[in-house]
Amino acid sequence: MSKRLILILALAFVVGVSAAAFAEVQNVKVSGDITVLGIMRELGLNNGEGVGVVDVVSDKEQDMVTITRVRIDADLTDNVMTTVRLINERYWGTEAENSGNDDNSNINLDLAYVTLKEFLYSPLTVTVGRQELRFGNAMIIGDPDTNGAVVTTSPLAWATTTGVGNNNLIESSNSDLSARKAFDAIRLNLNYDPLVVDIVAAKIQENFRTIDDDVSLYGINANYRLGDILGGRLKNTVVEGYYWCRHIGGERYALPNKTDRIDLIGSRLVTSPMENLIFQVESAMQFGKARNEITGVLLHPTPQRKAWAAETALTYNMPKVKYTPSVTAMYAFFSGDNNKNRKNRKYYKAWDPMFEDQKFGDIANAQFAQTNSHVVGLVGSMKPKEDITLQGEAYFFWWDKIFMDDEVLTTLRGNSVVMKHNKWAGSEIDLKAIYDYTEDVQFSLLYGNFIPGSSFDEKTSNIAQELIGSMKVTF
Repeated sequence: MSKRLILILALAFVVGVSAAAFAEVQNVKVSGDITVLGIMRELGLNNGEGVGVVDVVSDKEQDMVTITRVRIDADLTDNVMTTVRLINERYWGTEAENSGNDDNSNINLDLAYVTLKEFLYSPLTVTVGRQELRFGNAMIIGDPDTNGAVVTTSPLAWATTTGVGNNNLIESSNSDLSARKAFDAIRLNLNYDPLVVDIVAAKIQENFRTIDDDVSLYGINANYRLGDILGGRLKNTVVEGYYWCRHIGGERYALPNKTDRIDLIGSRLVTSPMENLIFQVESAMQFGKARNEITGVLLHPTPQRKAWAAETALTYNMPKVKYTPSVTAMYAFFSGDNNKNRKNRKYYKAWDPMFEDQKFGDIANAQFAQTNSHVVGLVGSMKPKEDITLQGEAYFFWWDKIFMDDEVLTTLRGNSVVMKHNKWAGSEIDLKAIYDYTEDVQFSLLYGNFIPGSSFDEKTSNIAQELIGSMKVTF
């Protein structure tokens, strides 16, 4: 057969497949949302006293931010669906700013996945591509860079520096406000109602140096509804068990065979022992190998991970009471590691936040990683009118492992603060009002106030506070 004939047949095949794919589209839906944020923050804890080469003189900011997302869902025949969502996060008035960095104007791919229902087997749904993953309360899986951070391609991750010499002003990021939550993953969902099993493989970071330099995630999550078995008041009981593995190849650090690995097992229970009362508890343990670091250098021996976390909450809703109030009391624990004897330690006990998507205090979430802490919280809400919701949250924080005197803690926003040998970390109060203007338009106003505890040096004792207003339109 001549090469020309082969080329013609190949071209005919490609055109035929393309035409067939176009003809199979049954339904297309366009949706999205636009969120406008007005941000006033003063989150620097160091009271103008910097640490190190760059002094953080102030962390005050007044910004306007718009987050725009456009989503297209297409239904094809034979249970095939596709989803694409584009996102733009931008500071107002910065299109020609930032020394040539045009991320404010960039439109990025937020979601891009294919869903195959009843794939080869009736209970099986396969999802392939850039997708959101969230399990339980997202204590483990929910955000690929955690709720308090975002990839540097987002303008919200920027930290600009101005000034001369060592007297610089840092305008820190708003990474915690980003809407980017997608993983590049393959997900197999097996629905054996009331049992649902998810099997996931995700690539968190592709580093291209060698084969063994990537950050990868693998896991299985099983969710079982006990309603059909228990009945009665416990009919809404759900139990969940999971295993996750995060693997970071040693070549990533130019150190072959010195991988960083987390193996995690955990379980979760949600039940309603009486009407309008919801109780939930979750616990997990991390084991595996940790890189033993002092100033970024891998030392021997490589310690074993031995960390754990737990969360519990009790919620009581009163739908038949005036203003329909709701109250939640919660406690969370994330283990820490003793900073002494780092060089020769056998175990590494600090909880790794993994890919959490939680928020215990808006300011605390923006400042501190979800580790080495005890958290006690009280959350309440009420609706004085049908379209108005008022919320109040109070959180109290203690460190699990005490810092050494004069040890420097670097926050998620890049502030360096001096610590004392004390467990009291501080408290936060968040007040929020939400107004549902229409079914598609919502306004909100948040005020947050964080008071540092006695574990912070006197020079880092100033109060952090914020005021954030937002308008969200969904279409």
